[in-house]
Amino acid sequence: MMKKKIMSMVLVLTMATGLMAGCGSKETEKTVQKDADPTEKITVTMASNPFVGLAPFYVAMDKGFFEDCGVDFSMVDFDDSSASCSALLAGKVDLAYTTLDAAIIAESQYDEDMLAVTAIVDESAGADGILVKNDINSIADLKGKTVGVSINQTSHYLLMQALETAGLTDADVNLVNMTSSDAGVSFISGDLDAAVTWEPYLSNAVEQGVGKMIFSSKDAPGSIVDVLAVGTDNKDGAWLAQIDEAYQKGLDYLNDDSSHHEAVEIVAKHLEVSADEADSMISTIKLYSPEDSSTELKEGGLVYQAVGKISQFYLDKGIIEKSVEPSQLLVEK
Repeated sequence: MMKKKIMSMVLVLTMATGLMAGCGSKETEKTVQKDADPTEKITVTMASNPFVGLAPFYVAMDKGFFEDCGVDFSMVDFDDSSASCSALLAGKVDLAYTTLDAAIIAESQYDEDMLAVTAIVDESAGADGILVKNDINSIADLKGKTVGVSINQTSHYLLMQALETAGLTDADVNLVNMTSSDAGVSFISGDLDAAVTWEPYLSNAVEQGVGKMIFSSKDAPGSIVDVLAVGTDNKDGAWLAQIDEAYQKGLDYLNDDSSHHEAVEIVAKHLEVSADEADSMISTIKLYSPEDSSTELKEGGLVYQAVGKISQFYLDKGIIEKSVEPSQLLVEK
């Protein structure tokens, strides 16, 4: 379905530069400076990858909330979060919806701070998980089993946390490197003992009776979060408050009982699924308001703590050569 895979940032940067040619670039007139006329409409382009976590953005776009807040807003979709970060670093977009781990990897590759995380948008709370065959009853039973997982990426990080609960490491299982989508398909086809994947593969496997989920992102809070990132030169941009305002309107519309059904229909249209599927997907994530997001970016907050843990994981795996500190990546509001 939807989501994010960590790729070589050098390769992705080349791809993103080519893919984004002709799209609005981040030039001076594109963003609102602190001394700009607040009544003047601005243009903001956000790099993204289709996922249910974007629900408030989809609603805000279709209901005209961005226009109400003085923003001409658009999204450019990529298949993974690394590409979103690369487009941001290349100056081809103003804002990136990306995973926290992709932002950490991007930031680690530069001697100076290049991007800043300004908000947490959503947290996977069951949308990602580990499927196992029906005769496997615990994490400990995975020892010696064949597990499909996207190695050295977010899914691998989730698997490692699951294995640790049983005193195991990834050396105790037979890893097969594949994308999370391919892992879901392969598992349902009967080719794997277990797979680290996401919706709708989790639900499909259970509904078809071919397996069950024994661990999910709900069991490891903060493991998989989606954030908003900007270039460091824009981390204090006044226009970010306008984005927050429109996003909040979209979130409120989604959460209001009187408008929830219409909001879900909008999300379903953007994700190209049924309304029932979209509603089910929404229940597997936690959406953050700008106010709650601000709390989680501060010292002791969910995102603040997650930066240290994820950075150490990628450092241990040799994916990054230097750690990234929360203080250099996160913008407190």
